[in-house]
Formats: sequence, structure tokens, C-alpha cells
Amino acid sequence: MMKNKPNNKRAALILLAILALGFLLTQTALGGILLSSPWWVYFVLAGIVLSGYLSVKYSVEDKHIEQEWIENEGNIYMERIEQEREKRKTTRG
Repeated sequence: MMKNKPNNKRAALILLAILALGFLLTQTALGGILLSSPWWVYFVLAGIVLSGYLSVKYSVEDKHIEQEWIENEGNIYMERIEQEREKRKTTRG
């Protein structure tokens, strides 16, 4: 049941956006302005928006992966320090 909540929320937001867009197109002069533009302009704008979204999405994902790698390397380094301390304790005592 928990897996459906994000999908339901996303579907609700998409439906709300479609309804808002429909309202703007039918009840305002924005519809006339949009219909008078060439169709390819909308594909270009959608491509720009999609490109920006994917850029942000993958940069956040890359930061997360890089942070995990840094933490892993730090843990390996700390383990080596602990091993060296144990080695020194056994050689002294």
C-alpha cells in the first residue's frame, strides 16, 4: 500500500496540472496566443524544460553516488589506521 502513495500523489499532481492548463486555455486569452504560435516551438520549449529537469536530477544523483564513494573510502582509511594501531600495540607489548 505504501508503494501506491507516491504514484497516487504524482497522478493527482499531473491531473491538477492538466485541469489548470485546460482552464487557462479555455477561459483566458492565453489560448489564442498559444494557438497562433508554430507547433514546433512547443517541442523546443518542452525539450528545454526536460533537459533542465534531467540535468538537475542526474547532478543530484551523481552527488549522492560521489558522497557514498567518499564515505566508503573514508571507512577504508579508518580501518587501515586501526589495523596500524593494533599492529603497533602488538609489537610494543
